[in-house]
Amino acid sequence: MHAMRTSRWGAVFSMLLVLCFLLVASGCRPEVVATDLERVKQDGVLTVGNDTTYAPFEFMDAANKPTGFDVDLIAAVAEKLGLKSSIVTTAWDGIIPALQTRKFEVLISSMTITSDREKEVAFSIPYYRADMGIVFDKALQSITQPSDLAGLRVGAQVGTTGEESARLIEGVTDVRSYPDIQLAMADLKLGRIDAVVNDFPVCAYYVKDSPALAVISTVKIGDLDLTQYYGIAIHKDDTGVKSAIDNALRQLVSDGTYDTIYTKWFGATPEFRPGDSRP
Repeated sequence: MHAMRTSRWGAVFSMLLVLCFLLVASGCRPEVVATDLERVKQDGVLTVGNDTTYAPFEFMDAANKPTGFDVDLIAAVAEKLGLKSSIVTTAWDGIIPALQTRKFEVLISSMTITSDREKEVAFSIPYYRADMGIVFDKALQSITQPSDLAGLRVGAQVGTTGEESARLIEGVTDVRSYPDIQLAMADLKLGRIDAVVNDFPVCAYYVKDSPALAVISTVKIGDLDLTQYYGIAIHKDDTGVKSAIDNALRQLVSDGTYDTIYTKWFGATPEFRPGDSRP
C-alpha cells in the first residue's frame, strides 16, 4: 500500500515537472518589447493626421483625395522608412489630442513649432519656414502693415499662430475665429470681415485665384518676430520615430527630393530646407 502511494505521487510530481517545462518553453519567457519605430513599421503603413483644409499644403483634390505639399512630403518621408503613408483627415481643433491618443502615428499639417505645443508633442526638425500674411479686398482697404488693421474686423483660424498674431495687433478688438481657413476666406469675399491673418503661403494661394484680393507679408508685430517654422508632430514617447523622421528629412534634402516637391507646389527654389539653422 505504501509503495503504491509513493508511485502515484511520483507520477503526479513527474507530470507537474513536465507542465512547468512546457510553460517555461512556451509562455513564461519574457516577451521582447518592440521599439516605437518597430511598432510603427509592423504593418508597413505610416498613419498621418492632417487637416485637409489648408491649401497648398493640404487639401482635397477633384477626386476627393488628400493632396498638397505636406501630403507629398510625408509620403516621401514614409518611403525613406520603407513605409506607405495613409492620411487620416482630422479637424484642426482636435488634431493634437488625436495624436496623443494614437488615432494616428504622426501629424503633418502646417503646424508651427511653438513652446506651448512642445509641451504636448515632440517635433521633427523644421521642414518649412513661413512669414505671416494679411489678406484683404484691395477695393475696400489699403493695408501696408499690421497696424492698418486697427478698428477692422479680422478673421483667423482658431488655435493657430495667425489667430494669436491678430490678437496682438494694437487696436484690433474684433477677431473672428473660424474652424478652418477656407471659411474665413469665404467670409472675406462676402464682406463679412475686412481682412484675414494667416501664414503667408496659404494667403498667397487664395489670392492668386481671386483678383479682388491682395496680400502682404510681415515678419513682425512691434518687436514680436512672426516667422513660422513648421514641424512634423510625433508622440512624445516615440523617440525612435522622431529620430528616423529627422534622418529621412535630411536624406530628402541630400538627394534633391525636397527641392522637387517644393518647386512643384511653390514654383521656386526653397530659401529654407530641413536641417538649416534658425536665426
